Amino acid sequence: MRIAVMGSGGVGGYFGGLLAAAGEDVTFIARGDHLAALRTAGLRVESVHGTFNVLPAQATDSPAEVGWVDLVLLATKTYQLDEAARSLQPLIGAGTAVVPLLNGVDAPDRLAAILGPGPVLGGLCYVGSYVAAPGVIKQVSGFRRVILGEMDGQITPRVEAIVAAVARTGAVAEASADIRKALWTKFTFIAPFSSVGAVARVPAGEITGCPETRALLEQAMREVEAVARARRVSLDPDVVPTTMAFCDAMAPAQTASMQRDVLDGKPSELESIVGVMVRLGEELAVPAPAFRFCYAALLPQEKRARANVA
Repeated sequence: MRIAVMGSGGVGGYFGGLLAAAGEDVTFIARGDHLAALRTAGLRVESVHGTFNVLPAQATDSPAEVGWVDLVLLATKTYQLDEAARSLQPLIGAGTAVVPLLNGVDAPDRLAAILGPGPVLGGLCYVGSYVAAPGVIKQVSGFRRVILGEMDGQITPRVEAIVAAVARTGAVAEASADIRKALWTKFTFIAPFSSVGAVARVPAGEITGCPETRALLEQAMREVEAVARARRVSLDPDVVPTTMAFCDAMAPAQTASMQRDVLDGKPSELESIVGVMVRLGEELAVPAPAFRFCYAALLPQEKRARANVA
């Protein structure tokens, strides 16, 4: 399978690296020092599941150099999605599938508005990974799971082929007949964990180990559940206790990518993870006080970070 990874950071670099190590034809699309390191020294993945190297690694900053592929794994930040989508056209042929592995819930719709609905699948992943240095991905979570599906719920041959390719790497891969439910189920985790982690500025073990902060985390989860149900998404009845149990089982030092960006003073996914809950809550008349608090607390730093890179 010919695969292009658009956004070769913690998520794209990790899953793209797994696929390349398993024998798939993978090209990483990257920029700057990370691209230079991939070209000269290859990709190194330091993982709790075993360290490995992809050498040589096929890498470029130009999708036009790659040409048509069977699969595009899109793993940019949510605020980079529209620009990335517009640059994908040289990669897309008659049978190309585009799978977004982003943190929000609206990536498939945003992609379809730019690319048309044909190539777009829904997708998400659960993994703890980040760029430790140019050309080096650090993967720290026991979980490494990918879920994808057609937006209309069909389990098509292209979905089955991608799931099989990911499964051959040793990661967990699942085809979903209700990908919107899967997206909102993950959002019940990632939005509260990112929001509370960024405000509290401590890792998972300290969030869940402090009763007051743990209560804020659970409140935020219940707000996501309420918004999802108002949008007629059929979440499981036990989605909040199940998600809290997932947080309790995480490595104590685990942090979310949005939290790390906030701590580093970088632009973050605040609007797609926290701001979206404030806006949807207002639109649907669903109270979201935990998200309103987190958004108000984090917005000044976000404005500063964006002004510094403007």
